[in-house]
Amino acid sequence: MSSSPYQAAGKLMNQILDQKKSIKTVAFSKSKLTCSKATYATVCNTIQNKPNIDAILNHNGGDLRKGIEMDNARNKGLVYVLLYEFLFGPYGNIRGGGKLKRMIVKNEKLLKATKDKLIKSGDSKSVRVVPTFPRYVRVNKLKATTEEVVKALHEALEKYGTGKDLKDIYVDAHVPDLLVVPPKGSIPWHDLDIVKEGKIVLQDKSSCFSALAMTHGHHGNSVPQGDFIDACAAPGNKTSHLAALVYDQKQGSSKSKRCKVFGFDRSSTRLTILKNRMQQLAPLVTDPNDVAASKKSKFPVEICPTHQDFLNAEPSDKHFRNVKSILLDPSCSGSGIVNQPDRVADLDGDDNEKRIESLSNFQLVALKHAMSFPNVDRIVYSTCSKHQMENEDVVAIALRETNDATEEDGKKWRLVSPKALTHWKRRGLKHDDLTEEESKCLIRVNGLDGDDTNGFFVSYFERVDGVSKTDNDDDDQSSLVTAVDLVNAIDGVKGIYNGEFRVAATRSPKGKGKQASKVKGDDQNQAHSQGKSLVSTVEVDAGPKEDKVKKGDKVKKSTEDKIIPRKAAKRLDWKRKQKEKKLERVLKQKAAKVAKGDEKSKEDNK
Repeated sequence: MSSSPYQAAGKLMNQILDQKKSIKTVAFSKSKLTCSKATYATVCNTIQNKPNIDAILNHNGGDLRKGIEMDNARNKGLVYVLLYEFLFGPYGNIRGGGKLKRMIVKNEKLLKATKDKLIKSGDSKSVRVVPTFPRYVRVNKLKATTEEVVKALHEALEKYGTGKDLKDIYVDAHVPDLLVVPPKGSIPWHDLDIVKEGKIVLQDKSSCFSALAMTHGHHGNSVPQGDFIDACAAPGNKTSHLAALVYDQKQGSSKSKRCKVFGFDRSSTRLTILKNRMQQLAPLVTDPNDVAASKKSKFPVEICPTHQDFLNAEPSDKHFRNVKSILLDPSCSGSGIVNQPDRVADLDGDDNEKRIESLSNFQLVALKHAMSFPNVDRIVYSTCSKHQMENEDVVAIALRETNDATEEDGKKWRLVSPKALTHWKRRGLKHDDLTEEESKCLIRVNGLDGDDTNGFFVSYFERVDGVSKTDNDDDDQSSLVTAVDLVNAIDGVKGIYNGEFRVAATRSPKGKGKQASKVKGDDQNQAHSQGKSLVSTVEVDAGPKEDKVKKGDKVKKSTEDKIIPRKAAKRLDWKRKQKEKKLERVLKQKAAKVAKGDEKSKEDNK
C-alpha cells in the first residue's frame, strides 16, 4: 500500500514551492477550486506549519534533514505533507505506506523529541506561532449606519452563534466604525445581506490605518482638501475606506468642496475587480473622463477607477491638477501577514533577499514619484511587510533624496506622527538616516507580539508649508479628533475592545489535553514575544459558567458540550458509515446462507 491518500496534496504543494506563489493562485482557476476541499485544507495546514517543520529538520545542524534525505527527495511537497500529518495532524500518524512513510517513521523518536524540545525552549526565531485574531467588521458609512449594522450582527450571532461569549460585539479602540466580533463561529459571512449589499467590509484592522492616517493625520486645525489618489487601489478596501472617511469629514464641514478619489491599477483584470467592488460599496463611481455623469450627482465624494500605471501618471496631467493627497500601498512581500495559512509570506535564502530588494526598489521609485506631484501636500506610504528594507529604508532614502533635490524649504517633505494613531505604542525601528523623532513618527504593527491584527507599516508625510497654506481656511474642525475619541457609545455593543477574545491554547499532536488561559494587554505581548508554542493560537470557548480561566487550569467540558474538530468529525462519520456498510454485508451474507440452507433442505426432502 502506498502513500496515495496524500499524492494530490503533495502535487499541489510542489507547485507552490516551485512557482513560489500562494495556494489561492495555484489552486483556483477562474474563481473555481481545481482540487478537492480535503486536499486544499491539507495543503493549507501544511503551509501553516512549514516554518515549524523546517525548524525541526534544521535543528542541531540538520541531522533530521539528512536522516529523511529531504534535500535528495524528488517529491518535497509530499514529504512536507507527510511530516505535517505525522507531527501536527489531528491523528499524529500517516495513512497508507511507501518509502517516504518508512523513512519518517524510522526517525519518529528524534522528530517528536526535537519538536518537544523546541516547544519547551521557546525559541521564537525557530518556531512560528500562527495567531487567531478577532473578526473585524468595518461599517461602510457610505451605505449604512453603525446602529443598523450592530443590529444585523446581533441577529446573525443569535442565529448562528452558540454560547454567551460568542454574541458580544465591541468597538475598536483605534479605528472609528470598526466593530470587533469573536474570531470563531459558523456565521456564513458572505451570505449575509449586509455583506452582499456593501453595508460592511470584512477588513483587517491594521489595513484600516492607511486611510485613517490620510484623513486624520494632521495635528493642526485642518481637513484634507482637493482630490485624492489611491496609487495601487485594487481590490478596493482601502479606496472605499478612504472615500467613507472623506465623506464623513465633508458632512461636518461647511466649506468643503466636492472631491474625487482616483483609484489606479495598471491591470485590466484587477481594474474590473476594483470597479465591481466600488459599485457594491460606493454610491457614485464614474469614469474620470465622464464629466457629464460627474456633474449630475450631488454626492460629495466621487470614486474614479483609473486604468493606468501610477508610475506613468504625469503630475502635470489636467485630471490630477487638484490632487492634494496620495495614498500609496504598493506591492510588498506580505511578510507581516501571519494568520493566513494559504500563503507563503517569505521565500528562503538568497531568493527571498533578491525578491525583497526588487520590491524595495519599486517601492522607492513609487514613493519618490508621489512626492513629485507639485500640488500634493500629504502622502501616506504603507506596506504589510515586516522588513526594514521595504519600510524604514524606503522612507529614509525617499525623504533624503527628494529633499536634497528641492531648493525651496517650504516644498520639502517631513515625517509626521499621524494624529489619529497617537495612542498606538509600537513605532518605527531605529535607522541611521532617520532621527529618533522621525522614527517615532512611523507606525508598526506586529501580529506575533500581541497587536491582535496582521503586521503592518504606515508612514505619513506632509510638505513643510503645504498643509498649513492649503487648509487653514476651513472653519469646521469637529471631525479632526483621534480614533479613540471617535468611538461613540452605541446601543448593542459591550464597549471598547480590550483583548476579550484573546485565549491562548496549547494542543497535543492528537488534539487532546487542551489547556486554556485568557490573556489580556501586556500579558499577551509577553506570551507572544516568548514564542512558547509551535502550534496555532486558537480560541477555546470555556462555556457560559466559567467567567475566568486561571493559568494552568484545564477547561473541563461535558460529553455533550465537547467540540470535535471538523476533520476528526469527518473521520468519525466515515468510520461509522464503514461499520454500517460492513454490518449490512454481514447480514446479507447470513441471509444468503440461510436461503441457501433452505434450498438444500428442500432438495433433500425431495
